[in-house]
Amino acid sequence: MLMPVALVLTTLCVNCLAMRDFPSYEDRMMLKVKPPQLQHKIATEALLDLKSTINKAHDAEFLRRMGVSSDNLLGSGSRLLAENYNISETCLNQWSRAISALNNSEFWAFKMFDAAAKIESGVLEGNTKWLGSYDECFQINQSLPGLPDSSSGIQTQYCGVEIPLKVAYTPLKVDVALCAPKACSPEDLKHLYNDILSNIENLLGSNSSFRVSGVFCQKKPEIDTRAVVAIVILGIFAAFMLTGTLYDLIYIQWPVYKDKDDNLPENEKSPLILHEKPIKAPKNESILQKLLLSFSIYSNGKKLLQVNQSAGTLTALNGIRFLSISWVVLGHTFVFSYNDFSNSYVAFPEFMKRWSFQAVLNALVSVDSFFALSGLLLAYLTLKEMKKGTGMFRINWFMFYFHRFWRLTPVYMIIVMISICLSRYFGDGPLWPEKGFENNYCEHSWWKNLLYINNLFKNEESCFGVSWYLANDMQFFLLSPLMLVPLYFYYPLGIGVCCVWLLGSAIAPGVVSNVLDLPPSSVGGGGSAQGRADYMANYYIKPYCRMGPYIVGIIVGSLLYKTDCKVKINKYLNLLLWLIFATLAILVLYGLRDPLNYPEDALSRDVSALYNATHKIVWGACVCWVIFACATGNGGFINTLLSWSPFVPLARLSYCIYLTHSLVLSTYSGSQRTPIYLNDINIIYMFLGNIVLSTMTAFIASVSFESPMMGLEKIILKRQRRN
Repeated sequence: MLMPVALVLTTLCVNCLAMRDFPSYEDRMMLKVKPPQLQHKIATEALLDLKSTINKAHDAEFLRRMGVSSDNLLGSGSRLLAENYNISETCLNQWSRAISALNNSEFWAFKMFDAAAKIESGVLEGNTKWLGSYDECFQINQSLPGLPDSSSGIQTQYCGVEIPLKVAYTPLKVDVALCAPKACSPEDLKHLYNDILSNIENLLGSNSSFRVSGVFCQKKPEIDTRAVVAIVILGIFAAFMLTGTLYDLIYIQWPVYKDKDDNLPENEKSPLILHEKPIKAPKNESILQKLLLSFSIYSNGKKLLQVNQSAGTLTALNGIRFLSISWVVLGHTFVFSYNDFSNSYVAFPEFMKRWSFQAVLNALVSVDSFFALSGLLLAYLTLKEMKKGTGMFRINWFMFYFHRFWRLTPVYMIIVMISICLSRYFGDGPLWPEKGFENNYCEHSWWKNLLYINNLFKNEESCFGVSWYLANDMQFFLLSPLMLVPLYFYYPLGIGVCCVWLLGSAIAPGVVSNVLDLPPSSVGGGGSAQGRADYMANYYIKPYCRMGPYIVGIIVGSLLYKTDCKVKINKYLNLLLWLIFATLAILVLYGLRDPLNYPEDALSRDVSALYNATHKIVWGACVCWVIFACATGNGGFINTLLSWSPFVPLARLSYCIYLTHSLVLSTYSGSQRTPIYLNDINIIYMFLGNIVLSTMTAFIASVSFESPMMGLEKIILKRQRRN
């Protein structure tokens, strides 16, 4: 009687991440490519034995033979299992009912079996996620038109059974997915499955032994206190937005529109000239009226989508900002979906050999573009403001810091709140994380994000992984007056101070890299195994290893301020400079191809340290040269391209794109029902979908949270936004 249980239970999927904590940002960024040792003969045999065992259990003739010889194989049958393992009577009864229905060809039992996963081809290529049909498992009682009745009265659950594989060099854990009656506890399923595996191995004479180490069953999340608090806060914002928008449309925009309509010449639907009087908003608005207007979706969206810019704006920054954030999303498209690819063992090494793919592997420097942009813009605008100011300190330094904190923090904290409190409700599926996107709901680490010090602690304590960049940027901003003040009052001294800082920002990562034997990239290319493990925690996110491009930006920004963006360069010298910086950028992006792909070409400890000490600074200098050349009229068609007007609103959204894109990518990855085949066309579609959806969510976040907070700053502190 127990024989058909094998038919239902022995169905597999590998690495069902829904049963474990969501991978941290640092783990994702390491792109843990399987080492060559995993292709060892012993590892291959273990995987093939596993496939043979499971597929035999799905063979009808094999199951029939097992049924005939059940007395020899299973002793006294299911009752012995219940006595030995204390399996609940309810579970045993429901299993018996399911098995009886399967023998009687009842449709719901076949659906329950069909929902379970099957081992597919390509296991040795990385297709080790056999997820089955998650949705069908919960719909076995749903009758479909034209098909037999599917009523069972049994509720099912989707579970993962963890089986450790003993392979040559690297331990591999397989999560076996099954669709089982909800009455069975994880302990019940563990003992049933172990007995079934043991008997199948005995019959086959397999050299491998597979045993269950744990069972994890998904549960539908209930609305908890965190979610209620988050929903209430978002509801308050929604109420303000609705009220503010209605007030804006009815009392501000409608009178303007009506006056325009009244001034139209008769019998003309589309006049060439509108004879209208300028309509202005009420001058003496109350605090409440200004508050409501700051939450207006109409006004905030209109401002956000405007393409006009004031004179003196560094227009090339718009294109660089959006292209850089798109590059970040491209890199994270691979990173966030790497564990979901069905052919990663074979496809990813082939991708790595491509010259074109080096721009993806080295997409880490896209963040350095933002550091360079941030430093350049800060120096250029602050020095101009200091020139306009009076007094010993020239500007209000308290407001200097407060404006930055207020500009970044509210929308940042709201997105973190959504990720912590609501992400577990965004979707479901075999890969969906039970506790959402943040491990342990950031219970012990959220305050570090609020203080912008989260990059100074261990990775396992991190919250909202991409926020390491924000912490670095804020820390650089706090230190920036140490360079800006000397640059304003005595420029040569300021340049000297900046050079000292720049030297330190090169020595620090070089020393860290040499001492820890770090690789030149998160993917490898040199260094020790321990050094690669330390790359993210001790190098990549640390401020003393990332400040170089920011300082380069400050130097170039101060130069633009001193020259008032008026620098005439000889055309031959200009061409030479473009060639030099283009060559340096190419070396940074593509110089690691051979070390990453061929162990014999891996960089030595000293060369890796030199690369880690200088390549970010070099990249920052290349980005700053593009801005400098474009701002001073030496950019040619590149300036025309980067200054394209549609880049203006997209650049305004770059900060919110950075904040929200990880939620978009995690939602897509966690919602997958089947593995993704890694090829060019799928990646292109994934990237384009990710960047469009990230831009859309960023627009919502900006209009809902970022713009209102900036409006509140003006109201509360009566401070006009800086140009």
